Amino acid sequence: MPAHLLTRPAGAAAPDQVLRLALRLIGRGGDAAIFARAAELGGQHPRQRQYLDAQSLAAEFGPPPEALDAVRAFCVQHGFTLDHTSMGGLFVTIVGKAGDLARAFDVELSMYHHEDRTFRGYAGTLALPPALDAHVAAVLGMDELASLPARQTTTEDNTCWVSTNSNGHNSPITVANQYYQYPTSYSGVGATIALIEDNLLVDQENYTQYFQSLNEDVKVELIHGANSAAKVAGAKLASHTDYNGEAMLDIKLAGSVAPGATLVVYGRSEDYGHGGGSWIDTLLEAFDNTAYPCNVASISLGVPEYCWDPQYAQSVNLLFAVATLTGVTICVSSGDYGARGNPKGLLAQNCAFPASSPYCLACGGTELIISDDLALDGEVVWNEMSQVGQKCATGGGRSVLFPVPDYQQGLALPDSFNAGLLAGRALPDVAANAAIASGYAMQPPGLPSDYYGTSAAAPMWAALIARLVEGCDKALGYLNPWLYAGQIDFSSSFCTPITEGNNGAPGDTVAFYAETGNVWNACCGLGSPVGVHIANGLGLMPARP
Repeated sequence: MPAHLLTRPAGAAAPDQVLRLALRLIGRGGDAAIFARAAELGGQHPRQRQYLDAQSLAAEFGPPPEALDAVRAFCVQHGFTLDHTSMGGLFVTIVGKAGDLARAFDVELSMYHHEDRTFRGYAGTLALPPALDAHVAAVLGMDELASLPARQTTTEDNTCWVSTNSNGHNSPITVANQYYQYPTSYSGVGATIALIEDNLLVDQENYTQYFQSLNEDVKVELIHGANSAAKVAGAKLASHTDYNGEAMLDIKLAGSVAPGATLVVYGRSEDYGHGGGSWIDTLLEAFDNTAYPCNVASISLGVPEYCWDPQYAQSVNLLFAVATLTGVTICVSSGDYGARGNPKGLLAQNCAFPASSPYCLACGGTELIISDDLALDGEVVWNEMSQVGQKCATGGGRSVLFPVPDYQQGLALPDSFNAGLLAGRALPDVAANAAIASGYAMQPPGLPSDYYGTSAAAPMWAALIARLVEGCDKALGYLNPWLYAGQIDFSSSFCTPITEGNNGAPGDTVAFYAETGNVWNACCGLGSPVGVHIANGLGLMPARP
């Protein structure tokens, strides 16, 4: 049990509770082969890439047959169920009772108190049985540690996504088409956007009415998954904005900006947050869904890096790398709590994972400056830390988990505030509107409430990519290397640089700054999208807003 969590024992875990564990198997060539292929694809123009289907992925990078045979024998020996295999056999989900799983992996499960939460955990280290030792790289989902920090950063006085105080009331369609110059020749037809929510407590009637007010018939598929608690998908839970706001924001924004795309919304857990095995199950389900093959994923969740079990974070990072080999673009919000990332954080500066994965397009936040005649007068770093009751700003900084990727080599990256730790991958990569002051009006007529946060930036970028998938008639995959090269080496103006503002609290020395003359900064990355320039870079000529 991590010492920094300051836990208190809360008794034994229920031995008969049914758990789902994800086993990450060792593939042919190991992780290095997968990362090398992802780097190779990243160096190619997106329209020239050849992506892998499930059979090719299994044949080239999957584990040898004896690995799955060993897992099957292990399950038979202990009475577990081998539920399914995913991503070319690199991930296997098994199901069993908590007490039996704990004995099989030689740990003692207990319940712990931390602040206002009780969760399942264990002391010591998981031990692999000899039969699995040569084949299994990680065992995921035995504890619930990863769900804790998300709950910490969604307190009632510091909740982003939904506001009744916004002065913006912007239409996401106006922002996309007019301010960000998205190519209007495309609406995302034929593209699938996976929205990774981890809960599906949404109001179907509300978002249906919203789309009807736009004269759009957006296809939305709600997938609860095998581990979902029983609930009615159309349940109205407007009184709990943590549950209702996040998924509703993603559905409405992605659907309004890319109304031709299919939105497949995934969720499992009753609790907001990355709840151990259930969350990686959600990712696996999204990336392995043959009925709705994922072209672009939007993830508006994040937990400070130090809170993650390293094997869990590294396994998810590998999963993202594998997903890029199949053509998935992964857009992730960079966080809403400024440079510190978490007021209660263990470190001075905390980046959010999964945004810090180098295989994700980390999306930071801006504030739009709109004139009285509704023209865009400018765009600055989103920082509303001084606002009473909000204390929000775009996340960004230096990762302590992942080294600087090739596509960021040569950039003038800021120093880390975390002395003695890795000054790694820098984020965000890009940005889009996130401010309360320029929030999105996405309620049906008569219901005043606006949406905001970097949770709005990720689906804004995902919707652009869905439009471009339609235009290119193919998946675009791992875009980071191409976007950086185009912006830096070829002056393609894929993004509008943001050159004013910072992401620190007033008077706080832990802050990163946006300044004129730098092509990238740790507040807004390369900047906000210029959709037609990105389309033109993909050969969609002429692309007009």
